[in-house]
Amino acid sequence: MKDKSKEYIKFEPSKKPLYNDYNEDFQYLFHEDKLLVKKDEKGFAIPKRREIEGLDIQVRHSQCLGAYRGVNCYCGEVLGDIREDYSFVDLRTYSQNLGEDDFLVSAKALLLLDFVRSNQRCGICGSPMEMKREDNDRAMICVNCSHTVWPRTSPAIIVAVTKGDKLLLAHNKMFPKGMYSLIAGFVEMGETFEDCVKREVYEETGIKVHNIKYFGSQPWPFPNSMMIGFTADYLEGEIIVDNEEILDAKWFSKDEIPGVYRKSISISSKLIEWFLNRD
Repeated sequence: MKDKSKEYIKFEPSKKPLYNDYNEDFQYLFHEDKLLVKKDEKGFAIPKRREIEGLDIQVRHSQCLGAYRGVNCYCGEVLGDIREDYSFVDLRTYSQNLGEDDFLVSAKALLLLDFVRSNQRCGICGSPMEMKREDNDRAMICVNCSHTVWPRTSPAIIVAVTKGDKLLLAHNKMFPKGMYSLIAGFVEMGETFEDCVKREVYEETGIKVHNIKYFGSQPWPFPNSMMIGFTADYLEGEIIVDNEEILDAKWFSKDEIPGVYRKSISISSKLIEWFLNRD
């Protein structure tokens, strides 16, 4: 009988392996934040433990993530060269060949690796830090003063602002020529998500919004963000860009949007697709 729990909770967080078939463990290994993948006829695949053991490479900061659909998952950082049938790919590039679940597990792996690498020394006394052994808490503890650090997520909003049958899109100075996306920005300390939506849209475009509604969320491991998506309606104002971060912003009709954004599994793309598909 099929275990339906693997569909309901696809990923089980754990500092220790949950299943016994260790040769089948997934190995999410990175070098300079690029993911190690095995080339095959379908594109890329995450290597298994048995495959990694056949490579002459060193892995540091190895950590168990938990299990994905009943298979243990590990992350780590690769030292040394790799064989020609393997390669390192940017996670954004790899996401184009993945389903959303596979991308999210890869994101978890990079987030955990970044947390471990960034907390090798205590910020209070400078002594070495190590992963907490007790319980299933994911925390780094100082061996000298017991200062404890837990993984941190930086929340950021992203919002689809509509005005009748048009969508507000902006051109960031970092974007390629002709590319546009939604307004986004980091949440300030003590700020609600809704207030952040209002502030970011107003600061970057001069537009005021209302009817702010939650859409969804997505971990974004570049380096440790959580994107919280919203929709909002135009209230008042004329577009005035800041010319620092945002160089241009426009109201786009459905017919004008194809070709000005990159379709992907990102929440930005999902919000734009929501607009394109709504009645």
